[in-house]
Amino acid sequence: MSLNLHQKCKERLVEILSDQFLNISVSNRMFIERHSAIGLVLAEDVLPKTGRSKEMIEQYIGELPLFDFVYESLSRELFECQQYDSENPNLRLVDIEGYENAREVAARMVDEFDSLPWEYTFTLLLHNDLADMVRLKVSDFCLSDDIRISAVDEDFKESYPLVSGIERRDKSLSVGGLLSLLPENKWEDGAGVIQIKAQGFVGRYGETETVRCVNEVLKSICGLGVALRLFKVDKKYRSTPAKAKFYVHKKEDARWTVLGTQELDISESDTFHDLVLYDFGGRLDDSEKKAGWVAEVLKDMKVVFASESKKRKSKLLLACQWLYESYCSRSELLSFVQTTVVIEILLGEKSSSDQIGLGVLLRNRCAYLIGSSQSERDAILKDFQDIYDVRSKIVHGGKSRMNINEKRLLSKLQWMCRRVIQEEVKLLSEDAKKLAGSG
Repeated sequence: MSLNLHQKCKERLVEILSDQFLNISVSNRMFIERHSAIGLVLAEDVLPKTGRSKEMIEQYIGELPLFDFVYESLSRELFECQQYDSENPNLRLVDIEGYENAREVAARMVDEFDSLPWEYTFTLLLHNDLADMVRLKVSDFCLSDDIRISAVDEDFKESYPLVSGIERRDKSLSVGGLLSLLPENKWEDGAGVIQIKAQGFVGRYGETETVRCVNEVLKSICGLGVALRLFKVDKKYRSTPAKAKFYVHKKEDARWTVLGTQELDISESDTFHDLVLYDFGGRLDDSEKKAGWVAEVLKDMKVVFASESKKRKSKLLLACQWLYESYCSRSELLSFVQTTVVIEILLGEKSSSDQIGLGVLLRNRCAYLIGSSQSERDAILKDFQDIYDVRSKIVHGGKSRMNINEKRLLSKLQWMCRRVIQEEVKLLSEDAKKLAGSG
């Protein structure tokens, strides 16, 4: 389903873009001077202000959709098709071969914009610890229609090639640490990957809503895995940190063409590399036990992603995203606040909290949801009060550091969040069984 913009809207967009293309400057024939393209923002006023088209446009790209689309599309074209020219540090876009006719280029951009959304697959290599999950149990496991965990085989390599045939694009895929993982732009046989499919738009620099949403899905997957004890975070020091990255493919003529890579934030990369399979303190001490546990947890994770209760699923996955971000944070103070947000997402309710107070509501709900005995509930109630005292000092008092006891409370809070998520997953599983039984 395309945007299907009104013809008069498209005509007006072409007029504005063609006028603004005359002002765009390009450095060394390859790089757009962003400030010179600011006039493209004028075209935003022509786009629909209400309705499905507006929702789709912002969902796929962002708050300045036409500016971002045109800027990112032209940036990719210039980078991939032009030769670096040190003798011409500054040119007008319309002085470059192929862009002389501003109206023609504008019409092409508008037609491409109107054809959105496009289909993409984001593929993330699993490092050795997580690749064990694939080797143990998973050859091709779907968490949902859009998320799969699989191993690289010949069919995979044929479906998702790492060579596009565009020389500059293919060279960019081999820059930096990529050579050590994927020599000659080839997938490693048997490597484990997570793949996330998405619709929308991905540009040269990837600053679109589509990329942000995929990153959020990954954090939800990792956070849910941590909560359900598929993973644990085993912090390690790295003298030369390497960023984890997605390899992005776009569907073109029913085939997947590689576009490039999208790196994770450095703190998110570090935490992703710190994930290891949960072993229950060494009790999962052979491949058979590990495989059984991996299969069980993945089944529970699939229940969450396949849940028909959209509101509950959305709330749970958002909480898992915040939980993962709490592990990613390099500031313990920020991590503390992020972790309290997890509890508030899962157990908060505005109408009830207005009556009895948010802290009291959360404390009681948490204690009675995860406490297995009265003494454990009493301990949770006490710890929770201390936790919210610390939160208040951070948020309202500008607290600058945490002592040993407060760090203990952070660990306790993260444990509470994991336990609450586990209970929520149990409820979703029970709901799924009831639906299956009634069907």
